[in-house]
This record gives sequence, structure tokens and C-alpha cells, in this order.
Amino acid sequence: MISLRIMVFDKSASIRALLRRGIESAEGLASIGSFPVSCLLENGADLEEADALVIGLARIEEETWPALMAHVDRLGIPVIFLSPPGEPDLAASLRPERSLFMEKPRSPEGWKSLCSTLVAALKGMEKGLAGPNGHEPRDMRSPDSGLDLIAVGGSAGGPEATGEMLKTIGAALEKVAVVIVQHIGEGFESGYVQWLSRILPWTDVDVAKEGEALHSGRIRIAGPGAHLEISRGPALRHDRDAPPEHGHRPSVDRLFRSLARSKPKGSAGVLLSGMGVDGVEGLLRLNRAGCLTMVQDRESSAVFGMPRVALERGAATIAQPPEALGTVLRRRIEAGGRQ
Repeated sequence: MISLRIMVFDKSASIRALLRRGIESAEGLASIGSFPVSCLLENGADLEEADALVIGLARIEEETWPALMAHVDRLGIPVIFLSPPGEPDLAASLRPERSLFMEKPRSPEGWKSLCSTLVAALKGMEKGLAGPNGHEPRDMRSPDSGLDLIAVGGSAGGPEATGEMLKTIGAALEKVAVVIVQHIGEGFESGYVQWLSRILPWTDVDVAKEGEALHSGRIRIAGPGAHLEISRGPALRHDRDAPPEHGHRPSVDRLFRSLARSKPKGSAGVLLSGMGVDGVEGLLRLNRAGCLTMVQDRESSAVFGMPRVALERGAATIAQPPEALGTVLRRRIEAGGRQ
């Protein structure tokens, strides 16, 4: 049974064909047409039957992006944009409502992985990510440009992904606070702190302390045996009495939910490689609160579990490798309040 009809746009006929095959191979999805991007701007494609769009961006067409984004925003159709390779957030400052950004791969192997991630995101649309044809819309307010707080969750493969992402943010970490919940065995948190301190020598990395205020330039990691939450201030608090969630204490979901309650403005949530569903519901709450929400893509994930489910729930606005996520975050941090 077809429940979501997708229309594909890209300058390259071969890319359009590849994306169509990926979509048509997934149960519940159908490709109902593919066209050059110019047809979308010239109203040369009948969008009446489309539930969602996939639009590939090319640098050669960069001057048309503002008009393209405005046109898509007016249509009110959910859309996944594929950014040019190496430019994961190039057009995101023009972000329409109900949109998600992914980066085009550089290799043939990467395209196979992208199609899988794309299908997961489209499944999220199928389950209710804002559609004009019978789906219940959800709040997809654009996040603030500037960032001063980043919450990160990860499990298997998460430490390496977190390190790569934070290294890419670089010196801009001095302008933002970072809070991390990583699923690791008790006693390993001190080694994790030491490792991050070595690769990020310009930052203050430590295990989170009860009541500690969050300040820019600090990276705080959840210790064992207690959920870590962000309270108003913002400050850190521990909950040692509540049971584990999804088998974990600390839980990524608890961190993300607390951030959605206490400080959604100027904040971002990032869910990295890992097995299971911890962090998915919390990321969705952050998304609905207007935060920038991001996940690691399939190709770079050691375990594409938590990010995949987050995409299927429509909880993320960007799906990229860790280095590209870091690039997006660095740009948002440096943007401050200018935009």
C-alpha cells in the first residue's frame, strides 16, 4: 500500500534515476515523477499529488536558491534538500518550514548509504511529518541562527563521532556550552574526559557536577548512576532516584527533554551513532520546541540505530557525518544574533 508519494528534482538525470530507485524500493513509498530543478521554479511540474519533495541542490544553480526556498515554503510541502558535497549547511539559512538537509556524497558507495538514510527520513514523513494530503502537521519552526548550548547523545560509536564533530567546531567551542550523555560503562567516564581534553586542549572538559552552572567554553559529560538534566539558569542537576530509561541511566532522552523544558532558545540537540531508541523522543521534543536538531547519517554511523529511528519519527532537520555536523554547528555559533 502506497502511503507517501514523492517527487524528485535534480539537475542530473543519473542522480534523479538513482533516487527514484531508492524510493521505489521502499515499502509504502512511491516516486511519482522526476524533473530538473528548473521545472520546479517554472511551475513545470504538477505537484498536486505529491506528499513530499526531494530536491538536489547544485552550486551552478546557487543564484536560484532564494527563489527556490521561498517557492517551496509557499507550497507547504515537506521537502528534503540534498546539499552540494562539502557544503552541508550551505542553503540552510534560507530554510523553509518542514525541511531537512542532507549532504550529497562524494563517492558511489556514499550514494547507496544516502538512499537508505533518505528512505528513513521519508518514512518519518509517512508517519506524520507535515503533509497537505491528510497528514497532521507538526511544528517545524526554524531554529534561531545563534547557538550557545549543545546537547549531545550517543551510544556505540558515539565517542569517536563526538570527538570528530567537536574538533570541527574548533575554537568556536569557546562561545558555547556542551553537555554530553554517552552510553559507556561505569569507570570509563574519566578516560573519556581525558581523551576529549587531549583532542580539545582549548576547552574545559570534565564530568558534570550537581548544581554546576553552564558557561561557554565548558564541555560537561554525564557521570554514571544518575540522569543528567539541564535546569533553568541554565545549570546541571542529577536525578539518582528515577529508574533507567531504555535501559540507561544516564539517559539521552532525559537530557533532551530537560533542555526542551528549560532552555530551547539558542540550543541544539545532536543524536549520534548508537543502538536502540534512547534520545529519539527527547530529540523530537527539542524539534517541536524550535531547536536545531541533528543526527549522524547512516554511512558514518558505527550503528545506525538511534539516528535511524529519529529520522523515522521526523525528529531531525539535518542528517550528516560528524564532521559536517560540526561545520553546521560552527556556522550557527559564529552567526550569533546577526541573522
